[in-house]
Amino acid sequence: MIQFNIQRFRKLAKWTLVNDKKYLVKSFLQVFAILTFLFLFFTWVMNRESVHSDINAYETCSIAVVILFGVTCVVGSSFMFYSMEGKHDMQNLMMLPASNFEKYLMRYASWILLLPLYLVALLGADVLQYVVNLMVGHEHVTFVTSTLVDSLRRLFQLEVHSHLRFVFLNSLLLLAVWFHSLYALGATFFRTRKFNWVLTTLVIILLAIVPHTQVSAAEATTTDLLITDLVTLCWTILNFWLSYRLFCRQQVIGTLCYSRLRRGCVYG
Repeated sequence: MIQFNIQRFRKLAKWTLVNDKKYLVKSFLQVFAILTFLFLFFTWVMNRESVHSDINAYETCSIAVVILFGVTCVVGSSFMFYSMEGKHDMQNLMMLPASNFEKYLMRYASWILLLPLYLVALLGADVLQYVVNLMVGHEHVTFVTSTLVDSLRRLFQLEVHSHLRFVFLNSLLLLAVWFHSLYALGATFFRTRKFNWVLTTLVIILLAIVPHTQVSAAEATTTDLLITDLVTLCWTILNFWLSYRLFCRQQVIGTLCYSRLRRGCVYG
């Protein structure tokens, strides 16, 4: 079987959207409820204080939004099988007329579908807190999204040495991508689907405890950055490759077990 066919992958994507609809709607409602509660809580409590506290309320909400989307982007690869409930869904996935690469790619991309839903939930919760705060007569009412944009603009306008800024952004991006690949590996390595991110986090903590050489940002040279980028990139590719191979192995084992079970039911 050809590893990737665009027509077959499109059909697989449609099947996934139909079967994951309940999970996607549930995730959207959960994030909408959480953001609405956070926005109303911080603006309601801190609006009782001074004007300075009002500003901090919206800044606190914007920080919560950054954490939400940041954690989702890093840990999202561990959500591959969250929409699947029980062995029946896994059996349906195994028996689909698609290659393992297409199935893995679709399972991996399932977390990306959450990002636009989370964005809609953010906008909805932001509008709701704005209307509620206007109705109750709070002063200095604004949108969390506008505060977030202003905070990011001020952050990038800070007078920091260009080399230090580049090293910081480079290191942050590398760590995020590397962690993301580890969570993808953990999603197919650990048997438990719902809590594989917990076990993967424990592994990351253990790796962080291991002694390693540290180079300060000011002392890092271009050569050091290139070597670090290359090593991290190779390790990231290895993690994704291992994750894919484990997924293929589970597919083969699951298919064999399912075939034996069917033969047992027929001939038993």
